Amino acid sequence: MKNISPPIFYYHSVAPNMFESWLLKFLTIKLASFEQQLAWLKQHHYQAIFLDDWFRVRIGHKSATGKEVCLSFDDGLLDNWVYAWPVAKKYGMKFTIFVSPECIEPRSIVRPTLEDVWNGQCKEDELEALGYLSWDELKIMQESGIVDVQSHTMTHAKYTCSTNLRGFYYGGFSGYHPILNTHPELRATYMRDPDFEKRLPLGTPLFEETSAVVARKHFISADFSKEVSELATKHQPQNETERPEYEKAVRQLTDEYARAGKLLESMEKDEDFRARLHYEIVDSKRIIEEKLGKPVQFLCWPHGDNSTAAHTLAREAGYAATTSGKMTREQNNTDRIPRIGGDFDNGPWMSRQKFSFKLAAHYHRQPYHAIAQLNEWKNRAMGK
Repeated sequence: MKNISPPIFYYHSVAPNMFESWLLKFLTIKLASFEQQLAWLKQHHYQAIFLDDWFRVRIGHKSATGKEVCLSFDDGLLDNWVYAWPVAKKYGMKFTIFVSPECIEPRSIVRPTLEDVWNGQCKEDELEALGYLSWDELKIMQESGIVDVQSHTMTHAKYTCSTNLRGFYYGGFSGYHPILNTHPELRATYMRDPDFEKRLPLGTPLFEETSAVVARKHFISADFSKEVSELATKHQPQNETERPEYEKAVRQLTDEYARAGKLLESMEKDEDFRARLHYEIVDSKRIIEEKLGKPVQFLCWPHGDNSTAAHTLAREAGYAATTSGKMTREQNNTDRIPRIGGDFDNGPWMSRQKFSFKLAAHYHRQPYHAIAQLNEWKNRAMGK
């Protein structure tokens, strides 16, 4: 068999059910589905490995048997500790967590897990699972040999990157990054802030945004924002019936400022962007290494956004590889990490079938590989 590097599946959140109060609840895969995947892997004699072993196969220093798999979690969410870690131990599976230091729980705390429920030390409905991991919890997982912690950049932020108006804020996920940019002190604790969605006025114009490692910050005119506030006072976007007129007025104002060249107040300077990129990539590596006393060799780009410049800086900083993300043409480079979404939830039978299909296709087993290629060609032809 050709020495194919093992597939890397990625997840974010695992819980018995979605966290209804969480803006990012769409990231959660049900615990039952995740456990079924791990049970399937064990039943079919797959070995879960860390990225350092994956990389040895990638660069040809080690051979693959076709029975290896990598499991990874983005963001460093608390439910990875509460649910994913105990279940991974139960099935003898390892996984990698990519964390952002600014998104680490600031308290020194170790919270109960599902294993404590199994041992009769607490009840399942007493588990706290919405939030971010603490350094204490990360250290315990790292030292267990079941989990390996790597970098997800420093902030996981997105910033305004153009003057293209993308919509208006009326609550929900669309305001997630603008609120955190205005209140960065909430980055690690926003999930327990009952007023989080109220921190951005309803009707706030939202401009195009992208990942912090790609965005040259664009600063919208303060005069424009002041006039928008006046329009909000006049049209009351809190009232749904007033929103069409309000939005029409704001779009007209946006066009007027854009035509006059006054919508953009300033743009981040090159030296400031370079310093911020260093903070995101290099300093995140240093902090994780200092906190956990272990090497950090791999970097996962939040939101999939990255660039040649960002990847080059990461390699110069000592990372062995970074995720390819949206730069799909580089996914076959040895210093790039291609990943497959594993957080699908289609019911027990369909979920198992989808998981096994993706594994078989990755290892070029037929007819799965041919079907996957045909589907990929179809998506490219359709511009997906």
